[in-house]
Amino acid sequence: QYIRLSCDTDSEMLYDLMTQHWHLKTPNLVISVTGGAKNFALKPRMRKIFSRLIYIAQSKGAWIFTGGTHYGLMKYIGEVVRDNTISRSSEENVVAIGIAAWGMISNRESLVRTADSDGNYLAHYIMDDLKRDPLYCLDNNHTHLLLVDNGTHGHPATEAKVRTQLEKYISERVIPESNYGGKIPIVCFAQGGGKETLKSINVAIKSKIPCVVVEGSGRIADVIASLVEAEGTPASSCVKESLLRFLPRTISRLSEEETESWIKWIKEVLENPHLLTVIKIEEAGDEIVSNAISFALYKGNTNEHDRDNWNGQLKLLLEWNQLDLASDEIFTNDRNWESADLQDVMFTALVKDRPKFVQLFLENGLNLRKFLTTEVLRELYTNNFSSLVFKNLQIAKNSYNDALLTFVWKMVEDFRKGLKRDYKNSKDEMEIHLSEECPITRHPLQALFIWSVLQNKKELSKVIWEQTRGCTLAALGASKLLKSMAKVKNDINAAGESEELANEYETRAVELFTECYSNDEDLAEQLLTYSCEAWGGSNCLELAVEAKDQQFIAQPGVQNFLSKQWYGEISRDTKNWKIILCLFFFPLLGCGFISFRKKPVERSKKLFLYYVSFFTSPFVVFSWNVIFYIAFLLLFAYVLLMDFQKEPTALEIILYVLVFILLCDEVRQWYMNGSKYFADLWNVMDTLAIFYFIAGIVFRLHSDEGSWYSGRVIFCLDYIVFTLRLIHIFTVSRNLGPKIIMLQRMMIDVFFFLFLFAVWMVAFGVARQGILRKNEHRWEWIFRSVIYEPYLAMFGQYPDDVDGTTYNFDRCTFSGNESKPLCVELDANNQPRFPEWITIPLVCIYMLSTNILLVNLLVAMFGYTVGSVQENNDQVWKFQRYFLVQEYCSRLTIPFPFVIFAYIFMVMRKCLKCCCKKESKEPSVCCSRNEDNEILAWEAVMKENYLVKINTKANDSSEEYV
Repeated sequence: QYIRLSCDTDSEMLYDLMTQHWHLKTPNLVISVTGGAKNFALKPRMRKIFSRLIYIAQSKGAWIFTGGTHYGLMKYIGEVVRDNTISRSSEENVVAIGIAAWGMISNRESLVRTADSDGNYLAHYIMDDLKRDPLYCLDNNHTHLLLVDNGTHGHPATEAKVRTQLEKYISERVIPESNYGGKIPIVCFAQGGGKETLKSINVAIKSKIPCVVVEGSGRIADVIASLVEAEGTPASSCVKESLLRFLPRTISRLSEEETESWIKWIKEVLENPHLLTVIKIEEAGDEIVSNAISFALYKGNTNEHDRDNWNGQLKLLLEWNQLDLASDEIFTNDRNWESADLQDVMFTALVKDRPKFVQLFLENGLNLRKFLTTEVLRELYTNNFSSLVFKNLQIAKNSYNDALLTFVWKMVEDFRKGLKRDYKNSKDEMEIHLSEECPITRHPLQALFIWSVLQNKKELSKVIWEQTRGCTLAALGASKLLKSMAKVKNDINAAGESEELANEYETRAVELFTECYSNDEDLAEQLLTYSCEAWGGSNCLELAVEAKDQQFIAQPGVQNFLSKQWYGEISRDTKNWKIILCLFFFPLLGCGFISFRKKPVERSKKLFLYYVSFFTSPFVVFSWNVIFYIAFLLLFAYVLLMDFQKEPTALEIILYVLVFILLCDEVRQWYMNGSKYFADLWNVMDTLAIFYFIAGIVFRLHSDEGSWYSGRVIFCLDYIVFTLRLIHIFTVSRNLGPKIIMLQRMMIDVFFFLFLFAVWMVAFGVARQGILRKNEHRWEWIFRSVIYEPYLAMFGQYPDDVDGTTYNFDRCTFSGNESKPLCVELDANNQPRFPEWITIPLVCIYMLSTNILLVNLLVAMFGYTVGSVQENNDQVWKFQRYFLVQEYCSRLTIPFPFVIFAYIFMVMRKCLKCCCKKESKEPSVCCSRNEDNEILAWEAVMKENYLVKINTKANDSSEEYV
């Protein structure tokens, strides 16, 4: 797009034209490029510099001002803009605005057009690079062109006034939402050049516009670069000497008066050295250009009257991510910072994901807890939270029905809705409601940490994690959230990043807990059971298990804690056989046969306390259950094999009672665990076994002979399920436990194998039946021929009905009425009609495919599964052990079958509570108890020790690398 305008056009009108009529976005930065207007070969290093300049313009949403012609530097900038436009969407295109003199444009007559039917002025401009005249061709790769007409022809630099005024107007515009302290920053970028370049730099410096000069690009840029380091304003002789050195031909053709003008302009430029930034062309890399522009803008942001313009400078350095500059120039020992001073820039640092700046602000006095008001959190979760992340969070919540995911999703939803639960309340009432009832407003640090974790802000989340209370719990919660989110993300790379970050937080939790456990075992074990409402009321162990953080569960400190839970008050040094022996000979407890962790203070209560401690131990409860279950299976087998009469015997009735007690226990577990109950395969087997048993009773008690027999068959099948349930008991064994895990995973392999085998089996079975027999209508024999016999062939049973020489007609029927398979079709000679040259090779191919290929594939799959489990044998067993320990810790300590009386008591108590129901709301005491505060304070000290160790280790590794 282009416009022809008068040389006295108002800058405000011109700016409005670009932003309102051309719909250009308000720039975050303006880069005014000057110099290099002649048609010369650009140095490779200068190409690299300006490629980086275009990248900066694109990433920062900047406008680039050039001369707009198809020569020299401007031609190259246009080419880079073109390439950038091709590779990016229209919303990300670089805005390159060329400002040229109308009287210096070649073929300018073609730009004068009348409007078409749509009101557009379309021009077909012909670029003639070979034409030799003083006029210039416009560059067709610039996005916009401003053509300045003062009525003259062949006079260059007539556009300079318009360009200067426009740059000054833009630099003085106040933009409240700007990231640079309220104004649009502008920087002059100069390389090479002559008189017009010098005048442009002079005007820019007078307008307080900073300038970046490329030393080594030649001509006037080198003159300024050579003089800028001098103390004070250099003498005229020094300036002239430098001019003669870098522009000998140009200066030799100038009159004395013109030379003095050049010297005057240069000295005026050098009067403000803080506005000049020099980069050397041989050192200019990607970061050098970016750093130079940011440093120039930083120096240009200095206030004349108050040089400590830290707010605008800090916003600028934050935008350009110049941490070192902020540390060295702003955060010095000369200033004492208040927390309120840094709150605005802290919010920007969070939104722009600047973890190092966040760390810098925290180190210089920002109080994160005071900063994180409800309004700040609402702003983060409303306007700075990805909708895709919220959608994935909702999918994860619906998929896994998890307490933590549900809590976090509800928290995010509340923030996105403005936390307005009751629209009738006044604003004051709502603030009271938020502060008193919303759990997350009592834990703003955790809310901020969750915000950063959900959006995969890796380094930022680590900085915030270091500031939270309950770091171990927070790390495990982050691991849980990230792993859940990774499972529902469609982007494989994003899912991989979430999984990687989850593993890092698991490692942090492991290392931090190891540090805690090595310092104080008792406090570390209390830390495992510490819970916080900010994490859905879960504790460390629950989050680690839900996240399947096997490494955390398998560490020695956690396993020792589980062992204490498993044995209760019994000393862990006691041999298991001694405990089992005491189950049958109770008096041994009073003889010191078993040692306990705590010794009773009163001798009179010693024996009583020993008995209570012994029988309330989860290991003893487990042992009682094993003994009972084995006795139950023996009784079940005896009834099925030796005592199954028409009328139920006393032993069979006892069997019914025992199953009823098992049913009561399963109902209790279901009531306690809710929907999670059926997530456990063993609970599904328990439910299935009890359901079959009830069905067997229904059939067995029926007077009909057939139903009675069906009931016995169901009991026999049910006995298989009850017996397989015995496998769960072996998970407590260190040797057998991993084998059970292998068995479970191998069952999954078998499922996939059967799918592949079914394809071969059905293909062979249907083809074989169709070739051998005609119109078989008996479904049971179709099943035998298509499914059953091909299945047996996999185990070596060769089908003998495909060979005509050995076919036996006595074993088949032609009528189809007998309990025999249908005979094969016969030919005119009463011989089998099927072609043996097809059937026999078909059987051979089938048996080769199934017995050799598929079976060996299954063996290989089993080998891989066993190997993968074997690699983490100990870790897998320790993780599975947790579930068994927690199951028996939650069971009633009364041994089977006497536990039925406890169930009756629990039901009666529940009924009484329902009849006398009184609602009472107790305020949350999360993190407010003295013991919790002591644990968290101690953990914070351990966290600091841990961070010092990992930082020291990282520094040592860096030194070794160097």
